[in-house]
Amino acid sequence: MRALPRAIVQAVEQRGRGLTLLGIRLAAMGDILRALPALRLLRRGLPEARLLVAVDDRWEQVLSGHPDIDGLLLFPRKRLASRSPLARPAEIAAWRRRLRAEKPDLTVDFHGNLRSGLSAWLSGAPVRLGHAGHQQKEGNSLMTTHRVDAGPRRRSRIERNFDLVRALGLPVEPFPEGALPITDEARATIGRLSAELGQPHGVISPGASAAQAYKKPPAELLGAAARAMAARGLVPLVAWGPGEEPDAEQTVAASGGVARLAPPTSLDELRALIASASLFVGGDSGPTHLACALGCPVLGIYGPTDPVVNQPWGVPHVALHPPGATYTGIKKSDRNQTFAGLDGDAVEAAVTELLPAQAVQGHQPAPHRPA
Repeated sequence: MRALPRAIVQAVEQRGRGLTLLGIRLAAMGDILRALPALRLLRRGLPEARLLVAVDDRWEQVLSGHPDIDGLLLFPRKRLASRSPLARPAEIAAWRRRLRAEKPDLTVDFHGNLRSGLSAWLSGAPVRLGHAGHQQKEGNSLMTTHRVDAGPRRRSRIERNFDLVRALGLPVEPFPEGALPITDEARATIGRLSAELGQPHGVISPGASAAQAYKKPPAELLGAAARAMAARGLVPLVAWGPGEEPDAEQTVAASGGVARLAPPTSLDELRALIASASLFVGGDSGPTHLACALGCPVLGIYGPTDPVVNQPWGVPHVALHPPGATYTGIKKSDRNQTFAGLDGDAVEAAVTELLPAQAVQGHQPAPHRPA
């Protein structure tokens, strides 16, 4: 990467004094959450800077109220989708005005596509930091001024995000907690549920977005996780979002009735439910990365997505994948993989590793084991 301008270097040396920084990760839930550790490192290293973050309007709740973020700028994704093509230029012009009103000095693009690159360019920021090579697409690199080498394809998304922090000369250790806010109301709601259960609980998330349904672990594997949780003294609760209730019911059935269907939850209540859990089990999905951000031990079950690129982070975890599966770090290629080769015994062993008996009794997580 070419040298940063002296004005930016001086601002970094002065802990961000006078600097307005715009982080960009427009979508989706899991990817926004995986940008959070890097954003927290930017705040830690630049405590006097003004830190803004651009996200799609549909994902506002993911980072809303975070103590490290001074403001969210909402890309009008829903409005653009609902407007006629003739009206879209006016929406983009309004987005440009919104960005430029903040007068950012520096953008950090964690997304690497056309929309994020265009947002950085429209902001008018004189320094626009992003990735080179295979970590950018759709002409994104044409809209950044400083580009970090992509490195090998099979590398954790978290580490790639940290590369952009390192490019500013900032440290990436120690690893930051997520520090996601949870309202007192949500804590009280889940507290009442916990009191009704009368014992510690684990959370199982069977769902994925409609566009990424291929990521859903088979119900049989999730049912095995529920039985293993119950054997370790936990109540397995199957959480579900809009349109995911059939998946949740299949998981309960596959557990032999050991698992329970969780009540409907808002995103804030889901945070409280996971934050108070002893273990989270799910596929490569937004809720899995939410559990990481909340400090809950995670069993991630992977088939058609790379367990290295998409591994859990910052918490004790196991990234379980079929033995002998060959991954490339290229999304389109790895979609050819399946969950075949994984069985209930492998799931049970992973749950046991993350939940030794003393951990459940004392609510202490198991030691970290890298995937």
